[in-house]
Amino acid sequence: MRRSLKKMLRPGEKKEPRDFVCLGVEDHKDNSNDFKVVFEGNKCGLQNFVKKQKRLKKYDDVNASPLHHAAEEGQVELMEMIVNESSCEVLNVMDDYGNTPLHWAAGKNQVESVKFLLHKGANPNLRNCSMMAPLHVAVQGAYNDVMKVLIEHSSTDVNLEGENGNTALIITCFTDNSEAMQLLLNKGAKPCKSNKWGCFPIHQAAFSGAKKCMEIILKFGEEHGYSRLSHINFVNSGKASPLHMAVQSGDLDMIKMCLDNGAQLDLLEKGKCTALHFAATQGATEIVKLMVSSYSGSSDIVNEVDGNHETLLHRASLFDHHELADYLISVGADIDVTDSEGRSPLLLATASASWNTVNLLLSKGARVDIKDNLGRNFLHLTVQQPYGLKNLHPEFLQMQHIKELVMDEDNDGCTPLHYACRQGVPVSVNNLLNFNVSIHSKSKDKKSPLHFAASYGRINTCQRLLQDISDTRLLNEGDLHGMTPLHLAAKNGHDKVVQLLLKKGALFLNTALHFAAREGHAKAVSLLLSYDADVVLNKQQASFLHVAIHNKRKEVVLTTIRNKRWEECFKVFSHCSPTNRCPVIELVEYLPECMKVLLDFCVMPSTEDKSSQDYHIEYNFTYLQCPLEFTKKGAPVQDIVYEPLLTLNAMVQHNRIELLNHPVCKEYLLMKWLAYGFRAHVLNLGSYCLGLFPMTFLVVSIRPGMAFNSTGIINETSDHSEILDTKNSYAINFCMILVLLSSILGYCKEVAQIFQQKRNYFLDKDNAAEWIIYTTSIIFVSPLFIRIPAYVQWQCGAIAIFLYWMNFLLYLQRFEKCGIFIVMLEVIMKTLLKSTIVFVFLLVAFGLCFYVLLNIQDAFSSPFLSIMQTFSMMLGDINYHDAFLEPYLKNELEYPLLSFVHLIVFTLFVPIVLMNLLIGLAVGDIAEVQKHALLKRIAMQVELHTSLEKKLPLWFLHKVDQKSIVVYPNRPRYSRGIIRGVFHYIFCPHETRQEIPNVDTSLETEIMKQKYRLKDLGSLLEKQHELIKLIIQKMEIISETEDEDYHSSFQDRFKKQQLEQRNSKWNCVLKAVKAKTHSLKY
Repeated sequence: MRRSLKKMLRPGEKKEPRDFVCLGVEDHKDNSNDFKVVFEGNKCGLQNFVKKQKRLKKYDDVNASPLHHAAEEGQVELMEMIVNESSCEVLNVMDDYGNTPLHWAAGKNQVESVKFLLHKGANPNLRNCSMMAPLHVAVQGAYNDVMKVLIEHSSTDVNLEGENGNTALIITCFTDNSEAMQLLLNKGAKPCKSNKWGCFPIHQAAFSGAKKCMEIILKFGEEHGYSRLSHINFVNSGKASPLHMAVQSGDLDMIKMCLDNGAQLDLLEKGKCTALHFAATQGATEIVKLMVSSYSGSSDIVNEVDGNHETLLHRASLFDHHELADYLISVGADIDVTDSEGRSPLLLATASASWNTVNLLLSKGARVDIKDNLGRNFLHLTVQQPYGLKNLHPEFLQMQHIKELVMDEDNDGCTPLHYACRQGVPVSVNNLLNFNVSIHSKSKDKKSPLHFAASYGRINTCQRLLQDISDTRLLNEGDLHGMTPLHLAAKNGHDKVVQLLLKKGALFLNTALHFAAREGHAKAVSLLLSYDADVVLNKQQASFLHVAIHNKRKEVVLTTIRNKRWEECFKVFSHCSPTNRCPVIELVEYLPECMKVLLDFCVMPSTEDKSSQDYHIEYNFTYLQCPLEFTKKGAPVQDIVYEPLLTLNAMVQHNRIELLNHPVCKEYLLMKWLAYGFRAHVLNLGSYCLGLFPMTFLVVSIRPGMAFNSTGIINETSDHSEILDTKNSYAINFCMILVLLSSILGYCKEVAQIFQQKRNYFLDKDNAAEWIIYTTSIIFVSPLFIRIPAYVQWQCGAIAIFLYWMNFLLYLQRFEKCGIFIVMLEVIMKTLLKSTIVFVFLLVAFGLCFYVLLNIQDAFSSPFLSIMQTFSMMLGDINYHDAFLEPYLKNELEYPLLSFVHLIVFTLFVPIVLMNLLIGLAVGDIAEVQKHALLKRIAMQVELHTSLEKKLPLWFLHKVDQKSIVVYPNRPRYSRGIIRGVFHYIFCPHETRQEIPNVDTSLETEIMKQKYRLKDLGSLLEKQHELIKLIIQKMEIISETEDEDYHSSFQDRFKKQQLEQRNSKWNCVLKAVKAKTHSLKY
């Protein structure tokens, strides 16, 4: 039945009208006109309406049918016509809210419509989207006549649950509908059925103040064997009795009714609270008086405790119900009882700022020496609140037992002065100091009140504490961990407090900079450095700069670099520490962007005009290499190894290409190259050429395939000797001897490198090439001494001459002019080989297929030859005429169609797609290739200079090493001369000297301008703030801002400003006036 209803009443389904509702009504009228006949009710209209049966399925905006509207208006005759001309399902049709026509009729108190619908078979138990049945709707609207009709129907469920599980019987309690309740009870409604909250009708009646319904329920219970005493004490799922519910509603008459019927005052709900606790929480004095006066039990109901062991006086004190507290004390409430946390009513009232109750309890003689579980007394809690001790009556402050609390300590050894300093309440600090409290008192962790004030940034409190001190002992006392107030302020970034402590004479000791650097407080670091703080190492052999670098505090490092003491800061480190190395090396590894700024500071251009011949740039190399005296001094003492070019090697190790490209690094490498690198490399290249050029002369002068020795050339094929040309025989012998000697020297060099480099030697593939070169060269010239077959000799010669010249390229890559191209060639070749390995299977596939199709041809006669021919075709040598066209014309192709198809596929895949793909992979990202090639070339230069410096004597390095260099960009770098110029152009670095970007680029300069402007505005606002404070003091206006000593955190200031902007601008004036009135009152 539901499915048919849903199909008939699909939401949003609208059909075009095709007929008339009544005479004279056109088809294009609004949909609302279709229901006018329902409201008019005339007989003519009704008859015409029913004749047009298609109108019976027309719906309005909420998907309500004509039957809904007819039931709502009480048009029984029309309802009968609609039902008779429709199916029975129309009786239970639902609108968009789930309401049936029976809901509409019940909601409008249409008794006749309800009777008709029930008679026709409407379901009275259908619930709408709010889980309300027609019976619930009728009860909620107090339509008792409709309700009578519904409950008289045999199919109506009087115990059906509605919204939130409320039955019709519970709903009658909402409006105290006693008549409806009686009818429901007579029809079998169950008063023991609860809603989803576990409440029975008696609980709802008590909460709603439904006294008539309450009486009916109690009588009904008596009739069914439940006495009033037991019924009135029924509890719900939360174990709350009707009396608890009545107290929550605050209905005094209902509470009296519950008490008159025997409600128990000592019943505990789920939270172990009695009804009296609820009343005390609300501050309902009259209700408490009523319940206390009506209690006749033997227990002390006034001092009954809840689950937290809180009494009624605790509840009244918590919410400052002082009148109720006064009454409870008058009827015997224990004024000093404690709860589960050890708090008396006085402590609880103080912690919640219930000052009326606090003054009342003090006047009643409450004990002030009681402590909670944390060891805090009444005074500890008082000084934490705004206005502090000013909230108490002056006469209480003169009591001796209160004055004795000022030096009382909690479980952590903190006095009330410690609490006031931590919370930043200057008024409380002033009051406590007036009691002659010692500011040198220490907590268990050896912290004084000044430690707390400095740690939390309470600038006003610090000023007050330091106002009367005569020495700096308090300033420089350390806590249990050796932390002074200055350390704590620097650690938490309270720069104003740091400045105050420094002015008052705080000593730096060893770690103030460390804590400021670790937390990233750059301003505090700058302030400490400006006050000449010593840059020292901590127990871990780390300076403050190490701490900042390891914690990635970029702002701290940049502030240090820009400080005038930056050189001093970078020189402080331990040579023996394995983790805290030289700060420059740490910068390269952790903060390369800061290292770039440091290198920028090493570039010092002159003040002359840039186009002048005298314009020069000085490059400082101090931070690129460990000084030679450190190397000489440090190495023998301990196992300390200072590698040459330490900073550049770190840059290579961590791939810092942007640092290696910095002009300072380039000039440093150029200085090393011109000093000894160029000479050493040319010498090495010259020794290599002693074998290269004679080997080349031998290969060019002697015809390949001929066996030769020192006396002549022997043709192996004819077995007769040909005498050597006397003109060239001596030159050939000489060259053979040179090749032999250079190869032997090469062996010696390689053996020496094995002992020097050890395992690293075998990881370099270039060393294997040199071994092959020397071995094949010796075999090639060995006929000087022994007889070797010609084919072996000339194969070794081919390998030797090939590797000789290929290895010569590796020697040339040391030179900048041609080295970059050689390195790029190597990188691109690696990329090409990696991709080719993947596609070799494609080559095998086509090669074997051609072998099957074209094996009659010589080029494809074997699988190997076929694959090699396919490789040649891949490069473009397809040989279409000889391999395909001519055999096809001569009918020599065994599989012509498949052969041509395979050729087309091969041409598309290999020469076009594959070759372009390989080329694209190899050279597509040329910028990335250049970047890696540049890094590798510079890495090779660094490696060359590092290995050379290890071998060169110290006196020579002292002679050629330079700590700085001055370059004149507008003058020629090298001496004049055509030959010398060409030589330097080819073999020496050719540099296009680019302008060094200034530390402050245009964007950075603009940001710095805005930063300085904001600083000026901030200082101006601070001055105005101080001026306004002076004006307020002169006018004797006390503002809340004076009583709050918040730390100067920017985030907290910003949040506070946002909150203050939501209120009126006059709020501060009103608060000041109220504070003035408050102070005059006392």
